[in-house]
Parts: sequence; structure tokens; C-alpha cells
Amino acid sequence: MTETICNPLDLPYRFQELTVGPFYRRVVREGADPSLIRYEGRFYLFVSMSGGFWHSVDLKNWDFVGTPTLPNYDYAPDVRIIDGHMVVCASHPTKNGNFFRTKDPLGGQWEEILGTFTFWDPNLFQDDDGRVYLYWGCSDKTPIRGVELDRTTFRPIGAPSTSSTATMRRMGGRGEVGTTTPKTTSARSS
Repeated sequence: MTETICNPLDLPYRFQELTVGPFYRRVVREGADPSLIRYEGRFYLFVSMSGGFWHSVDLKNWDFVGTPTLPNYDYAPDVRIIDGHMVVCASHPTKNGNFFRTKDPLGGQWEEILGTFTFWDPNLFQDDDGRVYLYWGCSDKTPIRGVELDRTTFRPIGAPSTSSTATMRRMGGRGEVGTTTPKTTSARSS
């Protein structure tokens, strides 16, 4: 028998209470922007404002690990495998985005690598040639940006490039971010 596991998962994520004046109260969830990877035979799930992360061997039964080391109160975390390490980063609107690296996420030993610039909705990418890139952007006012990072220090190599698309493509053996504005067409009925 095949078992299907689907979203939403019943995870004990956090809620935030917003109170404005004496008559308005709203409670909203804080388990948005999930990022999931499989690392060393186990799945790891990071979400916004979570205070930690979840892990599972079967995608059905999840255990929570709280950690004060990670950016627990930042938004839109991203988790990737870079050079055999699990690397996590997240969004903050006013401070530089730091990176956190480990080979033992359940052991709680995370190396913090100080970031040098702010970003929102990050996406790390390590290409087949080992080069590492960070793409970010989530706005109707600013473009998607991308920059190559030093794979050890996570400092930018060169200036960020901008794009109106989020398309990665391989050209001449290199991964590159799309840099053209999508064409718009209009159809007229006769």
C-alpha cells in the first residue's frame, strides 16, 4: 500500500498576537516560508520565526529541535548543502544576513559566519563546479539579485547583478542567473 504525505503537516509552530487598541486582536501563524532538505539520511525543515527546526526520517513523524544559535526570529530561511555542510541563512529587513554552517545539526554545533549585506528571501545554490551563489528578492519594487559568494567565507565575489527573472540556466558549462526582462505580449480579438 502506498502512503501519501501532504501539506499541511500538523507541526507545533509558533503564533504571533497582534493587538491594536482595546478592541482589535489578531493571532497569526509564524510557520511560513518552509525550506526542506535531506541531509545524512534525515529530512530537515526550517520555517520563519520558528525558534529552531524540525527533523524526520520518514516525512511523517517530526521532532522539533529548539536552538538559540540560529536566526530564530528572522523570516524566509533557506537551508542547503554546501561542501558537505548544512548551511542556513534567513531574511532580516535591517541587519546583515549571517550564515550558519554545521556537519552535525542535531548536535547543536553551528558555526556563525558573519554576513556583509542585507537580503530578503534568500536562495543559496552550489553549482556542479563548486561555485556558490546567493539569490534574493521578494518585492514589487526591487529586482531579484544574485551574487557569487566565496564558498568558505560567504563574502561576495564582485558586485550583485540584478534580474527580473529567477531562472537559472546553464550556458557554456556555467550556471548563470537570468538577466533579461520577460517579454509581454497582448492578444487582440477581431
